[in-house]
This record gives sequence, structure tokens and C-alpha cells, in this order.
Amino acid sequence: MLQRWKAYIFPAADGGEYRWRRIKTSLVVLSFVLVSYYAVSSRQFWWSGPDCAQASLRFSGGHAPTNLSHIVFGIGGSARTWQRRRRYTELWWRPGEMRGHVWLDEEPPEGQAWPGTCPPYRVSANASRFGARAAPARMARIVAEAYWALGKEEEEWVRWLVMGDDDTVFFPENLVAVLGKYDHQEMRYVGASSESVEQDVMHSYGMAFGGGGFALSRPAAAALARVIDGCLDRYNYFYGSDQRVQSCLSELGVPLTREPGFHQVDIRGDAYGLLAAHPVAPLVSLHHLDYLKPISPRGRTQIEALRSLVDVSRFDPARTIQQCFCYESGPAYNWSVSVSWGYAVQLYPRVLAPKDLEVPLQTFRTWRSFSNGPFTFNTRPLKPDPCEQPLMFFLDRVQDSEATAATMTEYSRNESESGRRCDRPGFDAALQVEAVRVLAPRMDPAAWRRAPRRQCCRTRWTGKGRVMEVRIRYCDPGEITSPP
Repeated sequence: MLQRWKAYIFPAADGGEYRWRRIKTSLVVLSFVLVSYYAVSSRQFWWSGPDCAQASLRFSGGHAPTNLSHIVFGIGGSARTWQRRRRYTELWWRPGEMRGHVWLDEEPPEGQAWPGTCPPYRVSANASRFGARAAPARMARIVAEAYWALGKEEEEWVRWLVMGDDDTVFFPENLVAVLGKYDHQEMRYVGASSESVEQDVMHSYGMAFGGGGFALSRPAAAALARVIDGCLDRYNYFYGSDQRVQSCLSELGVPLTREPGFHQVDIRGDAYGLLAAHPVAPLVSLHHLDYLKPISPRGRTQIEALRSLVDVSRFDPARTIQQCFCYESGPAYNWSVSVSWGYAVQLYPRVLAPKDLEVPLQTFRTWRSFSNGPFTFNTRPLKPDPCEQPLMFFLDRVQDSEATAATMTEYSRNESESGRRCDRPGFDAALQVEAVRVLAPRMDPAAWRRAPRRQCCRTRWTGKGRVMEVRIRYCDPGEITSPP
């Protein structure tokens, strides 16, 4: 039939076959164009499976941005120590806004009312079968138990399960900003290693230390929950729960996604140097605070000092302890100014380059051996010479302006420095500064989705007043902060 039809249309032998091939080619191309147009208009491709459909949805922005309602917290605790340690959780927990549980080893003492300022509690499953190291096994299983505790409806909106200890302080908006950078439909394991090299060598550089907190996307938590007990049997010889979790995730092929804002704080002494020179990354968590001096002289206890930092962070979470540098010059002085927003200001009566100012002063030692290092970051020695040390100013108050979307924070000089003496030019002039006032636009949390960049600032001081003013601003393209 086809041959008869072809012969009818192309009766001539010479050239007919050639014209027929051209017609066939044109019909194939036209058919492909029509099919492709229909597929695009209906937003379905004939080769797409479930994975392709999900990818199309992800990259077309089909998901709402991650927020606190997408996160479930699992806080590891003990019934014997909870009453003492609950103060840390109460600093950041927001009843009614957050979801999750404190997982205890047993029921709280009879007659002891559970406070409404804390997450509700659950009792972990009995882990005695793991023998002498049942306690870390129980803590490791909290990840799985938190996942198993989700109802069917909850599974639809939960994107992340976040683990921490009962003495971990989270900064919730910054946690959301960090997790919001990643696709929650992928298997993700987000956290950070220890600050002390000796701890990382002993445990693992590829492990998220549990006290600093870590996050698992729901697919990663689901996969971990399926294999957790077998893994705990295989890795029962490990000391900590976090190393057991990392070992199980390693079997699943899920590596650590490192975020420098999670802080195990494996240091001893004074965390001031670390907090005053935080990396250009959102502050997500702090841990081991019972083992450190109060982070600020504004509090008699660590909890009081921390409350100041947590409270100011609510005015501008993304900017919390973000560092910026300025220089102030006059006829007889050249100063370097380093601002750690919401925490402290350092005034050096001499010139330091930004590459030095961004390195923390070593006001601390290693966690295990109380040594001078090594750490996973560079440090500068805190020299005994008063001329080499900065004048330190700590947060006193904060004022917020909704109309201008800006904040004013004020920092007063540490009283213990009033007796310092130094014969270098500029030091006596610096001693006249009693307070530093910092004006800053509120930082957009979405800035953390872009390449991080330290912001710029400028100073103003008349030489007669007692207050130095610092104005923080976004840097111009190509602008550099260069010493005078």
C-alpha cells in the first residue's frame, strides 16, 4: 500500500526516492517538535520519573523557604542533671514556636513539675543491652527515636532533625539560615568538628561533635533510623554517641557538611578571643559553657553573661558577633578598631592589618591537655605587655529602630583596664574613650546564601568627647579595608 502511494506521488524514478527521503525527514522533525511542545506545555516529560519530577520542583523554587516549623529538636539529657542544666535550654527555647523533646534516661523525680519554659520530655528506650557503654548508645539512638516519634502528618512538613545536648545554646534564626541553604530532600549531615586538634585526632575530623549540635535532613534521619541498632552493635567500643552516629552515616555514604557556626567549644579558660574574632559565618550554637569563664564581665554568672548575647541576637540574628574593622587617625594617634557586633569592641592604640585582626587572641587552652594548641584555626598570643593588648569594651545596651531597620548598640570599657599604663603615642588618647556606639543596618539573613563577605565600617571621634561612633555598612564593590 505504501509503495503504491509513494509511486503515485513520485512517478518519476529519477529524483523520486530523494524527494521521499526529504519528506520522511521533515515529518520526523515536525513530529518531534509537536511532541516536545506538548510535553513542555503540560510540564511533563515522557522520560521523567519521580526523581526528575522532584528535581524540577526543587529548581523551580517549588518549596517554601525553611523556617522553624520545619525543624524538630532532639535534646539529650539526664533526669539527674536536667534541673541544673535546663537554664541553657531555657535561654533559646520558644514554647509554641519550636517542636521537639528533651530525651531523658528515666522519668523525672516524682512530684517535680515539668516547667513550661522547656521542651516537653520523653524517656528514651532502655539501652542496657549495649552493656557498660549504654549511656552513649542511648544518646545516639535519640536521632532515630526522634524520627520514629514523628506522626504521619508531621513527616510531611519536617525537613530537619537537629540534635544537641542539654547544655547547648542554639541561635534559632541562624540555624534556619544555615539549613535553608541546603536541599532538605537530599541526605545531609550538617555540623562542625572540634576546635582542639587533639580532639579531632582522637575522634574524627569528619564527625559533627554532638555538643555543638548537628542536623540531619529527614531522608538521612530515616536511613539512619533503619540501621541504627546494628551500627551501635558494631561500634559499641566508641566513647561518644556522636562518633557512633558518624560511623553509621559513613556506612550510608553520607559525609559531613561543615558549617563553622556550630561550636563544640572544646577549649578551657576564656572564650573571649574566639567570640571577638568569629569567622564570617552565622553563629549557630555554643557548648561546654560550664567549663569556661563567663563570656562577658556584664554577668556574674555564665547564664547572665549568655543571656545578654542571646537577647541582643534577637534584634539582628544574622549580624550576631560578626566582625568588622575600621581605622581612626589623628594628629598624635593611629588606632585599629574591631567590632564583634552584640558582644565586644577591641580598640588597639596602634595599627594592625585586617589579616591580624581576624585572627583570635588566644585567651584559652585546649580541651583535654590544657595546652597552648594546636587548634583548627590560627591564634595570636595575648602578650603581657599592656601596650600590645587592646582596650576591651563590652555590650551595655541595644536600641532598635523599626522605621530605619537599623540598630544602635553601645559598649562600655572594661573597668579592670582603668589602671593600665603604656608610654606609646596614642595610648593616653585611647584611654579617654569610655564607650563605643555602633550603628548598623539590620542584616538580611538571605545574605548567608551568597558568598560571605565581611562588612565595612567607618569611625568618628572628635578627640574631646568620651564616645567613639562606628557606622557599619555594606562594602562597595572592590572596596578594601586598608590600614593608614
